[in-house]
Amino acid sequence: MNSARRSRGAAPPSSFTNWKTAIFQSRRRIIMCPVSTEEERVASNLARGAGEAILEVYASPFEVRFKGPDDPVTDADLRAQDIIVEGLAHEFPDDGIVSEESPVSEGARRKPRVWFVDPLDGTGEFVARTGEFSVIIGLVEEGLPKLGVIYRPVGDVLYVGTRDQAAWIITGGDRKRAWVSAAAPPHPVRLAVSRSHRHISIDTIKTRLGNVTEIACGSVGAKIGLLVSGTVDVYVEPARYTSKWDVCGAEAILRGAGGLMTDLAGGPLRYDVTELKNLRGFVATNRQCHGDVLAAIPASAFGVASAG
Repeated sequence: MNSARRSRGAAPPSSFTNWKTAIFQSRRRIIMCPVSTEEERVASNLARGAGEAILEVYASPFEVRFKGPDDPVTDADLRAQDIIVEGLAHEFPDDGIVSEESPVSEGARRKPRVWFVDPLDGTGEFVARTGEFSVIIGLVEEGLPKLGVIYRPVGDVLYVGTRDQAAWIITGGDRKRAWVSAAAPPHPVRLAVSRSHRHISIDTIKTRLGNVTEIACGSVGAKIGLLVSGTVDVYVEPARYTSKWDVCGAEAILRGAGGLMTDLAGGPLRYDVTELKNLRGFVATNRQCHGDVLAAIPASAFGVASAG
């Protein structure tokens, strides 16, 4: 690990030091949606437990270390990962697990069922204290994202969904179905873009679509939340910096809410390949405007998305 670090003091020990505590604490408010499976319930509990551990670090002084250029990591990332990975391994011992902060096992990737985990999506937003960070957990079966969970600790918002079946938004004790919007050109379109990694191609996409309102937001999970709540209609990420753990759970939830996610060329995102980076970027929409958005992407974006 890169030795560069920014000191914010040491965070106190978290009360959520293991997955058992997270599961048992979260079972007090277990999610009982009509579409719930055991996998969804376990993932939801672990995400919420991880979120509480993240907030404990967030509320205290913490140290920022760097894995590489512009790639921070904190104790919140590691504590959240321990809770989720240990919990999934115990509850589903035959499944593979791929997590951002753990070494990737090729044996785990070859299993029929693989969990993709981003324990703290948007660490940069966490460090900047914008509140726009999330926990993302997704399950892939036979190469396709089956279910997903996104938890926003700030605001206590949980998104849970099953691919092409249903998705839900749970805030506190309130639960409602998640649905994407129906907007498409030539009508006004709302476009979510990265707050910290806005891509150069976004301006061309906006010009070609016409009548676009841009909404900046941090973290993949936060922007997918905007999509499945109908707040935005499109989210385009041409860059190659995102990985499979960013989009696996997000894609399952989006498709459950009626939306669609593909690469920049309109092809499916692949989870059964060795490469973990999304080298061809991705496009997430309400499905209604997907074709218009793909047609608006400049050819130059493909070169930037796949470049080193």
